[in-house]
Parts: sequence; structure tokens; C-alpha cells
Amino acid sequence: MEYVSVLAGEKFTDHPRCTHPSLATLARLVNDWIDDDKARGKLALLAPDLINTGRGDLRTTQSVVASCLQTAAAARRLPAAAERQLARAHRRIGDIERGGRWARIRLGCWQALNPPSVVVNSAFQVAIGQLRGLPRPERNARLTKLLRDAVADCRKPTEVHPSGHPATRTR
Repeated sequence: MEYVSVLAGEKFTDHPRCTHPSLATLARLVNDWIDDDKARGKLALLAPDLINTGRGDLRTTQSVVASCLQTAAAARRLPAAAERQLARAHRRIGDIERGGRWARIRLGCWQALNPPSVVVNSAFQVAIGQLRGLPRPERNARLTKLLRDAVADCRKPTEVHPSGHPATRTR
């Protein structure tokens, strides 16, 4: 994340303002868990994509949680609690995308009480638990893919809801 801050022209920090806290948390966790310097070096290629992911999008934390849990599910069957968490994340994303005012208010309040770093860390720990036992190169590849997929998902443009109201995605 320090590299992201420098690329963005911000002060040297591992918590750059230009990156959504959920994506920054995931990037730090993936970097810490990849145990091969060559694989870790490839993460730097994702740094430009982490810039301007901003703080204003309510879907970002839910998208990162969903990415973590989908990675976990690809390795092994999810525990029941994680399956429910994944379903809730998808439901919340759908509610926001449909442009519901109350959904945005409800999720905004929920996120105020549940810091992104804590929520993402919890989902990431499920993924790590599911990936344990895999050969190191495969685990590293899946973690890299997790970060790449999460960034791509969070950078997707927002579609206009059939009602004509955009499901806003501010960055």
C-alpha cells in the first residue's frame, strides 16, 4: 500500500486516502500471507488499480467480503456461518444496485458500526482457513487472484437501475 500512496502522489503511508479501506485491508492481508518474494513482487502490478477506489461506495466492503468468501468456497465447502455471510453480502450489493434509498441508509449505518478492516479481516480469515493445506504456489496464486478479482469487481462501473435512478458508485 505504500507503493500505491507514492504512485498516487500522497504521503508515504500504508493507509492511502485514494484507496477504499476495504481494498487496502485486503491488499495488506494478501501481501502478508503470500510467502514467496517473486509472487509478492507481482502484487505491485495491481497498485495502479488500487488508486482512486475512494471511500464513498457502500458496495465496496460487501464486494471484498464476497470475493474472500468465494475464494474460500472454491477451495472447500464453506462453513454454514460463512455461507450466510456470503448470501448477506450478495443481498446487500443487490439492494444498493437496485437503488433503494433505505437500503443505502441501512447499509451505511451497518458499515458505521462495522469497520471495513474488521469485516474484511474476518472474511479473509475464512479464506485462509479454506486454503490451508494447499501447496504454497497454488495458495499464493489463489491469494493473488483474490486481490485481482476484488479490485476488478470494485472498479466495475455502475449500471442504471430500470427505474431510471443510477445506483451511485462514487469514488
